[in-house]
Amino acid sequence: MSQTYASPSRSENLGPVIELRTPAEASQLAPIRGVSAALAGQCNMNLDQIADLQLAVDEACSALFRIAIRETEIVCRFRLSADTFQFSAGVATARSDVDWPYERRFGWHVLRTLTDELELHRHHGNGDGSSSTVVISFTLHGGDMT
Repeated sequence: MSQTYASPSRSENLGPVIELRTPAEASQLAPIRGVSAALAGQCNMNLDQIADLQLAVDEACSALFRIAIRETEIVCRFRLSADTFQFSAGVATARSDVDWPYERRFGWHVLRTLTDELELHRHHGNGDGSSSTVVISFTLHGGDMT
């Protein structure tokens, strides 16, 4: 399993980025999951693959909701082609939460199992008091998956 967001050769064939912004609250998980499932239907994914995608979206967003600064947004980005689904979600967080060892949590191992490519992006802010961010990105490939 690779840990990159998207290789340049694959990203050339992907469609435009679709962005969804919503409050970074657990109550928003169902709408994010629903959008993900609706878009996955365009990637030649079967029902089991869509279920795996929904679990991956749940896990990524749930991890981010726990560290999000109160009353901020989660920004989800989707990019797809006939056989590829790219997802990323990011939140503003306190600087102290940026370096937390997410990769050691059980949820990270679940994400690694469910996705083909997975990456964690950390940004420590600009030193000007602006918030730091954490982004989880993953890719699933449809069509050829069984």
